[in-house]
Amino acid sequence: MHWKYRSKPDPNTHFGFVYQITNKKTKKSYIGCKQYFITRKGKKVESNWKVYTGSSKYLNEDIKNLGKRAFKFEIICECKNKRSLKYYECYYQVINHVLTATLEGTDKPAFYNNYVGGKFYRPVQEPPNGR
Repeated sequence: MHWKYRSKPDPNTHFGFVYQITNKKTKKSYIGCKQYFITRKGKKVESNWKVYTGSSKYLNEDIKNLGKRAFKFEIICECKNKRSLKYYECYYQVINHVLTATLEGTDKPAFYNNYVGGKFYRPVQEPPNGR
């Protein structure tokens, strides 16, 4: 398992977790969430959370090309239910400005994320009135 956390992840008492995956060289990151269990054909089964590498196509291309060791896999927090999981995924994406932050000294995006909460996408223009 590649996840690092302040304690051992606990699928028995939590629904899922919010995570951050960071390219160690470029510092580009991805923030997302993962459930410990899913329902398949009406049965609760363990998800692939232990080996999961995010849902970003571009992140996974980099992991494939550079190897898992070139990335840091961190659990930010565990959540007790789906509502909290989705809320905190969005919360950490927003406070980290995943849609607008740039890598220091460049105009390149600091995050692999292209949207927040599945609804809000990277802007295509600067905000009105320079805000």
